Amino acid sequence: MRRASDTTRGAAESYADVVRQRPAAGGPRKRLRLLATFGGRMHSSDWSRLLTERQREVLSIVVENKVYRNRDSKIPELAAQMGIAPAAVAKHLLEIEKTALLNVVVSPSEQGKRVYERLELEPRPEQKQTAEVLGPNTVTILRFLHVHPDASTTEVAEELGLSEYTTVNGLRVLMAVQLITKQRGPAVRRGVPPYVYRPTAHGEDLAVRFPAEATA
Repeated sequence: MRRASDTTRGAAESYADVVRQRPAAGGPRKRLRLLATFGGRMHSSDWSRLLTERQREVLSIVVENKVYRNRDSKIPELAAQMGIAPAAVAKHLLEIEKTALLNVVVSPSEQGKRVYERLELEPRPEQKQTAEVLGPNTVTILRFLHVHPDASTTEVAEELGLSEYTTVNGLRVLMAVQLITKQRGPAVRRGVPPYVYRPTAHGEDLAVRFPAEATA
């Protein structure tokens, strides 16, 4: 029975042999071998035809770093070593990933984690922009519709004591930022049924969470 260490070593060597290795000690390059695939066996030269010279160079460095130096490659370091822009390295990595020869993993830096934690404590941009368009009358209408969904323009104006002009403008603003929807209500007399309004899921959320901020 093969030991687990033998299996692990064999997997690492098979993976590393896909590309031309450049050992740090300047030893001889390893010869390319056959690589097992899901659809049979593919020769390493078949893989190489899928890659450009730059992509082969990127893959070689990445494999050497991981297999022989036990560390992950970083885009700025690859760019400096190859003398190309970081954006170009990122593009090469994504292209190589399409051939299933490597996996691109994105991890946040410590600074990224700190920025994320600060952003979580601040209102999201869309929330801030929405709050800016919600004046006192608009918020009052939104909160009314939260309690009385499917109210018509006339019902909103009469219940809140607002003019028809103020009510229509408030409803138009709320629809523009997708906080309410409108549809034809039930027919109560002859003629076309009036439009009725109800909050969207986002409108319901803001009606409960941001009334104080929006009217400040």
